Amino acid sequence: MCPDAQSRSQSLLSAPFYAGFVVAGMATVLLGPVLPVLGARWGLTDLQAGSLFAIQFAASTIGAVLASHFSRACLILGYASIAAGLATLALANYQTALFAFALIGAGLGSATTATNLLFGTERPNARGAMLSRVNLFWGIGAVCCPPFFAASLGPGTLRWLLLCLSLGALGVFATITALLGRLRRYQDVPRPEYPPTPLKPSIFLLFSVLLFLYVGSEVSVSGWIAMYALRFDQISPAKSGLFVSAFWISIVFGRALTPILVRRLGEFVVLAFGVVAALCGIASLLFHQTPPLTLAAVAIAGMGCAPVFPLAVARLLARIGPSRHLGWIFAICGAGAAVVPWATGICSARAGSLQTAFLVPLAGMGGVLILVLAERGMPRQRIAARAVSS
Repeated sequence: MCPDAQSRSQSLLSAPFYAGFVVAGMATVLLGPVLPVLGARWGLTDLQAGSLFAIQFAASTIGAVLASHFSRACLILGYASIAAGLATLALANYQTALFAFALIGAGLGSATTATNLLFGTERPNARGAMLSRVNLFWGIGAVCCPPFFAASLGPGTLRWLLLCLSLGALGVFATITALLGRLRRYQDVPRPEYPPTPLKPSIFLLFSVLLFLYVGSEVSVSGWIAMYALRFDQISPAKSGLFVSAFWISIVFGRALTPILVRRLGEFVVLAFGVVAALCGIASLLFHQTPPLTLAAVAIAGMGCAPVFPLAVARLLARIGPSRHLGWIFAICGAGAAVVPWATGICSARAGSLQTAFLVPLAGMGGVLILVLAERGMPRQRIAARAVSS
């Protein structure tokens, strides 16, 4: 097969996974733009709202663990769980919503972890570009979500949008099921030709904490920024979701630039400067400002966050290869998305100020910077010799 034909074939095979990540991106950030609406409709306190984040991403942690052992099944069933959760949420009150977000979270943890493992190990020499590309589509879904749901203030409109998104997840489920049924080469990840990869405890601990703090801080900013704009910038519930969109637009734009910047500046430089930019953006939210300044702060934070996850995962895979421990690291990473936004809600409730509560993601991103610098000084571990010929 000629290179052009092979490239087109690979693009067609990847298309369902890209479409799935668009749906996953929308489902992941869904709670942020609809939180002001649900909060007003159900009379939620910040503690109750934080519990919705906690249940979604705690379930995501369980899904990620399962994906490390049953990646093929998780690729398929993950989207079925997302579809079921979205359909349940369309008919939910607060108590039912807890179950709905648990279904959504379990599906997201399963499907996205299995996809990241597949794209991160299929072509080791291009893992950074492949991970950046598939996560770019996740970002596109995250960007599309707030504008769609900004117009969904009426109960009927919100219900229909949730059902449409559920049908989209169901379509991805059906497509990937058919695709994996035809392509036997997509086996569970890690593949059997690799023996168990020895993993130094220091590497496991460093990347687990790094991704825990990063994902938790990212979800905390994107999840609470709409409520922040509603309270401090006197923005309507419909328009407050646009701040969430601005955050994810910045991430998508930044991830599109990441491969170019990596070629020019190097992986570590882009990663470190991204974390510093995110710190600056989050820190500025601690001070009183106008809506345009809040928007600028959100955009800076998003641009800074853009390269962190794909480059951190690429550096992890470069150290340990397709290891069975990856699922546990992704699970811990998902736990960060449960704990940090929940802690932000607790801080807001106790301090009486959501603005003060942004100290929580700020501290988390500060920890990410320390760990990125620490990882730079750790010796590399050879992994090529551990592959077993088939």
